[in-house]
Amino acid sequence: MLDSEEGTLADRVHDSLIPPPSAAGLRFKPFLYFGLTFVAVVMVTRLWAWGGPQHSDIVGAALTSIPADDHLGYRLGNEAWHLRNTVQMGDWVNSLVTVNEIWKVTPEEYPLINSEYFGNDYLISPMSPHTFDHSVPGVTGTYRPFFLRSLQALRTEDPTNAVRWMGALLHFVTDSGSPPHALGLRGETHVKMETWLDASKIDLHGYQPALLGRTDEEAVAGLQKRMSQLIARNAQIASRMIPFAEANDRAHVEPLALNCATETAKVAADVIHTLMVLSAHTSDQDSGSIVANVSATSLAEHRLLLAKLVLLGTNYSTLSETNFANASRYSGTFSFAHLPTGTYRAAVERPGSETLFTPEFRIHKGEHISFLWVLKTAEGNMAQNPDFLLHWTSETTPDYWHYDGASKCWLSDNIPVLAGHRYRAFFKQKIESQQDIHLQWMAEHWKASDDPMVPLSQKPIALVAPPTAVYVRFCIRSTEVPSAKLHQVYIGEMN
Repeated sequence: MLDSEEGTLADRVHDSLIPPPSAAGLRFKPFLYFGLTFVAVVMVTRLWAWGGPQHSDIVGAALTSIPADDHLGYRLGNEAWHLRNTVQMGDWVNSLVTVNEIWKVTPEEYPLINSEYFGNDYLISPMSPHTFDHSVPGVTGTYRPFFLRSLQALRTEDPTNAVRWMGALLHFVTDSGSPPHALGLRGETHVKMETWLDASKIDLHGYQPALLGRTDEEAVAGLQKRMSQLIARNAQIASRMIPFAEANDRAHVEPLALNCATETAKVAADVIHTLMVLSAHTSDQDSGSIVANVSATSLAEHRLLLAKLVLLGTNYSTLSETNFANASRYSGTFSFAHLPTGTYRAAVERPGSETLFTPEFRIHKGEHISFLWVLKTAEGNMAQNPDFLLHWTSETTPDYWHYDGASKCWLSDNIPVLAGHRYRAFFKQKIESQQDIHLQWMAEHWKASDDPMVPLSQKPIALVAPPTAVYVRFCIRSTEVPSAKLHQVYIGEMN
């Protein structure tokens, strides 16, 4: 174990003891499509804070009050409804998200995986290069970066990517309105104050969402003011809730919790309305667009894992839309609209492939640029940024890695594994020296399993994922950045 890093990380990033969801995951509301029923299912390991139903119902209530002039359904299509699920994004730190479809013609069902992506792709960026506590005061640091990043996504990316970024923002907004979060309260009382709530009872009939500002910066200031008011209001109510929760008096807790949730839904509506208004008018003056097809060798366990495109030195990023995937190849498309004119250099990343760093290219006014990018195989390496070369979020820290001061280790982002499957792992070093590198099995995205850590060397070793493992991560015990002594780390499935 790494000096109890898991416990401190759980306290730092999450702050509740909500039990995990059922294996069925979170189901979006079904809708008819050519006579078939489509249901998307998001599979993750654990939900926190106000919990899945409460977050979703708060956003669902907010959506009922969005003015028709915002053209929410027209601009976002079916993705608008998915805000009820992507609002969970803030809790999907270091998690693999799998979106499933079920096509049903009664009585038959045709399930299939639609896509896979990492929650961190919508939580970590140059605007927000680290995770945040979801309670006051830490959560207050999320409003500006995630509001601006959501605006950027609405202006330049497809609706799917935009709704995921909006979901991350709405998670922090709704968490801030949670009574114990507003007080910074933890423990068993925290759980009661959050879970003793039927948020489906929220009624915003007649509510007119407020515009938080007419420019980006005015809106940020308006959001910060609105959130301060929400926190102060709900913290006062939370103080009244505490003795009832401690006495297990649910009858008195529930109406107070609903009061807080209703006000939080109003703020969520204000945020969505403001985002839609500000992003509606995107000028083509001094801007252009990009469409790029990406092709890569298929990753055995994750054929539908999306690829990621970042524009180095900027805040722009997006994930691919899958065109085709089978046992040998993955093909997807990136798209950007309304990108400012200028010179760019891109990096394209997907586990199982080497990161592609493109030559510089220039976007001129009104120009539409097309690319075809083919990624070189990394021989099934499932680790992200295994050679530490990608530095988009920070000049000093490689993407998908972070330094944990408690354990004095560099930790990789979680790598999904399947219990009972066989893997091989090793590292390559630049200079001959003693390296302390291990693999750590993770029972949940935030919690290590009780299985012993696996020491690594430059000679490949075979290992089997234990029954308790859903992820694994690299632990490099060193205060130096990994690239100082290492060329690469590797873990891949064995045939």
